[in-house]
Amino acid sequence: MARKTAEDTERTRQQILKGARDLFIRRGYNATSMEDIRKHADVSKGSIYYHFKSKQQLLMAICEQRTIEWIEGWRRRVKPGMTPVEKLYALADYWQEDFDDPFLKVVDEFITSHGGEPGTFEKMIELVQMQYPVIQAIIEEGIASGEFRKDDPAELAYMFSSLMGGLGMAYYEKVPRERARAMYRKSAELFVRGIRAE
Repeated sequence: MARKTAEDTERTRQQILKGARDLFIRRGYNATSMEDIRKHADVSKGSIYYHFKSKQQLLMAICEQRTIEWIEGWRRRVKPGMTPVEKLYALADYWQEDFDDPFLKVVDEFITSHGGEPGTFEKMIELVQMQYPVIQAIIEEGIASGEFRKDDPAELAYMFSSLMGGLGMAYYEKVPRERARAMYRKSAELFVRGIRAE
């Protein structure tokens, strides 16, 4: 029997992640078992448990993958010549559009039912923090170009992230898409006004 290569192993891991994501979206986190995922991904029991010791670990891996995809998607969205101000507005739009992802309902369900389990909150915070360098780079660029006043870029990135994250309530309150987009845009505008160079 031929030995599995690193490429084969990663392909199996991605197959499991995709199968789990599909089922979590379709059935919900709590209604999906590891056995359901194993069957849907068409892998052996040994394979699924080799990669993921638990359903929670599997969900966290999907969340991490999704965050990486979000960052990569943002990088593709940035156009040459965009100013830091334009980038912050575009980032606000991108943030709002992200709420159309059906996987967010899965995350909500998980946090509601398992958010208190050891390590869960810390992992979620770690994933949010992966977005900070994206924002910080824009703010540093704006400070360097003289568009933004001199300030602590890391602190401003944290504030912008908190502002965008807080607007996530629009998702839960089912605010119409165009109104939510306008609120994200307005919030970015207020933020930019506050950090503009005198």
